[in-house]
Amino acid sequence: MLSELLDQLINGLLLFVSYLLIGLLSVLVFALLGQVLGWLIWRLAYYRRRLRGGITEQRSLTMRQLIQSLMNALAVLLGIIFLLGQVTTPTALTTALGLFSAGIGFAARPFISDVLCGIQLLVQDQFAIGEKVEIGDRNVIGVVEEVSLTRTLLRGENGELWTVPNGDVRTIRNFTRGSFSAAHIHLTLPTAQFEEALAVLQEVIADPGPDVLEPPEIISETGQMGASTELMLKVKARHGAAPQVRRRLLARLYEALAAHAIITRASEGAPPTHSDVTNP
Repeated sequence: MLSELLDQLINGLLLFVSYLLIGLLSVLVFALLGQVLGWLIWRLAYYRRRLRGGITEQRSLTMRQLIQSLMNALAVLLGIIFLLGQVTTPTALTTALGLFSAGIGFAARPFISDVLCGIQLLVQDQFAIGEKVEIGDRNVIGVVEEVSLTRTLLRGENGELWTVPNGDVRTIRNFTRGSFSAAHIHLTLPTAQFEEALAVLQEVIADPGPDVLEPPEIISETGQMGASTELMLKVKARHGAAPQVRRRLLARLYEALAAHAIITRASEGAPPTHSDVTNP
């Protein structure tokens, strides 16, 4: 009796080990196939986009991470299905998969949403690794470091690491792909010299210098006048060149206004400073 019990225990243990080895081997095989298929799909997508008009290295790396993540998930899923197929009948497996899918679909809706949004990010070129973006729904700003099927990692402006589920990526503000950068300048001028100061401003912006895409505009945001008048110089600079353009225009404005003694009068005899001219 004891020997029969030991034989059954050993047979059961051997059967369990065999199924375990088969499962591990199947998962490894499917994972290897996923790696190969992911690489092939990435290369095909890479060359296809390259033939259509070019693709950046950042976009290529983003596509590779997303495709590889998708292939890994499919490999694990197929490995589990293959393992279950070894221990159940096709009918029972179909029923179990149906119930399992229904349960997973109800209980793991956020995860499924993340996966579907990850696939959408793969198809749509909304941002790429190395680009600075803002996830508007979460007010998260940072540089994209990694994009997977379920999440996006951003390096914040203070060095912190943001983990954003792909399901939360709804509104995207991409700073890297802007067509221009705002280099606006705010000025406070004495109303008594308004006409003279306006003529000086017109003279300065007549030649705004390089990296300015359009002729600057002089506007009043408040539309009010008192002892002093606040104006804004709207400047559209080449993307990424706003700091240099603003510094150059500030220096030219300071020199031009100082040459007409407008700064000294505006500051009531105080030594002229940049704060007398503008509050950028």
